[in-house]
Amino acid sequence: MEDFAPLIRQEMKQFAGRYFKDEQLLYYANLFMERKFTEPMKFGPLAVLHYRLFGGTSEAVYRAGASVELFILASDILDDLQDQDAPHQPWSQAPLPIALHLASVFMTLSQQAMTECGLEAVTVLRVIDMMNKQLLVAANGQMADLANLATDEASYLDIVRSKSAALLVLACMTGVMLTGREWHAGVAEYAEQLGIAAQIENDRRDLLRWDEKNDFLQRKKTLLTLFLLEDLGDEDRWVAEYYAGRLGEAEALGMEAEFEQLCERSGTLLYGSAMFSLYFNRFQELLGGIPETSGKIEEIMAIVSGKIANTGIPQ
Repeated sequence: MEDFAPLIRQEMKQFAGRYFKDEQLLYYANLFMERKFTEPMKFGPLAVLHYRLFGGTSEAVYRAGASVELFILASDILDDLQDQDAPHQPWSQAPLPIALHLASVFMTLSQQAMTECGLEAVTVLRVIDMMNKQLLVAANGQMADLANLATDEASYLDIVRSKSAALLVLACMTGVMLTGREWHAGVAEYAEQLGIAAQIENDRRDLLRWDEKNDFLQRKKTLLTLFLLEDLGDEDRWVAEYYAGRLGEAEALGMEAEFEQLCERSGTLLYGSAMFSLYFNRFQELLGGIPETSGKIEEIMAIVSGKIANTGIPQ
């Protein structure tokens, strides 16, 4: 399968070089982009892939892919600054006013990249309108996530639909609508299911990593931590005490082995696997029901899982 990422990265760099005339601004923009380029690129390539699947042929789509990725970079910067759980990232190490400024200008550059993508103006305006509406949906989800408002499975899934899944819908729908089509409900539905499955997989990964990204240590309410908290035995009450703030992080850090055993013993990991399979299987089913995407799961999953070779990505 063709790797769309190199041309998207090239467009991102060109837009930054064209509009960021201040030396410091361009320095930090390149620093942040280069860090992002070390990770598998997903959202921009999903936009390009869907554009191709739905009949688009213009090379201008790579500028649209750059637009999507510039927004995702801005979103990642803000998310990490808000969560304060990624001290290794260059935007976390930069002075806060500079990091916030870069996030805001990346968002503006994202909009500019889309307006300059070179496709029909009416089509581009419809896509920008769709993107803005999806971003506003995601803003609500982000606020609920920051406030840690999930109380049960239903409320957690509502937050994921409004946050992570909304961005996957944005990426896929950008490609579809750039071909001149209207909003495609089928694509939106399978992208949402995939977004939920991907978030559950992230939750499974982050549950047992014993560092600043660990959801338990951050006292985050995810699908898995909510399940874990539902039925604790007397010997495991320390978990509830930690979430309630009556047990400090220093004490909890010494309980890694006990926590891993609890996750296994309680069925939390099995529950996470079952929920992932539920949403991923639904995604596959919906994908197969659309003529343009039927049989294309390998191409989509190659992007989502980051298994396309990262040729040319700086290490």
